[in-house]
Amino acid sequence: MEARKNNTIAPSIKVKDMQKSLDFYTKTLGFQASDKLTRKDGRIVHAVVGLESPLLMLSPVEYVNTPQTKEELTKNKLGVGVEFAFGLNGSKKVDAFYAEVKAKGITAMNEPKTEFWGDRQFTVKDPDGYALTFSEHVNDVTPEAWTAAFEMAHKK
Repeated sequence: MEARKNNTIAPSIKVKDMQKSLDFYTKTLGFQASDKLTRKDGRIVHAVVGLESPLLMLSPVEYVNTPQTKEELTKNKLGVGVEFAFGLNGSKKVDAFYAEVKAKGITAMNEPKTEFWGDRQFTVKDPDGYALTFSEHVNDVTPEAWTAAFEMAHKK
């Protein structure tokens, strides 16, 4: 395996069913899988998925390396409070990607919408409840306009 030469952050998420998660990311969302590790008994114990480059590491919940125990993670919803933002960066148009995802039977949490900061985006949930927001930058917004729009959107 070739050594990676750039500094990146790749979140490692725990999933309940590796095959189901891999199918969701690769077959439904069109991600590529790499660095897949399969045990001799056929169980997948690690995989990296991403659109054009590795973005997320997936591993079964029983291989947890965090302060939570395996039992705590198994009985709790895994994706609660976790959102991943994927900038499509010209590789795909967000509306076309939304149509692809919807055609594959995935229910989005929201329709594509252009936000006040200039990104058009929509969000789906993966099989474990992790929120995945896909965005495309469509408008440049000055810092002053961004602040004003934020203030307007968050008035109490």
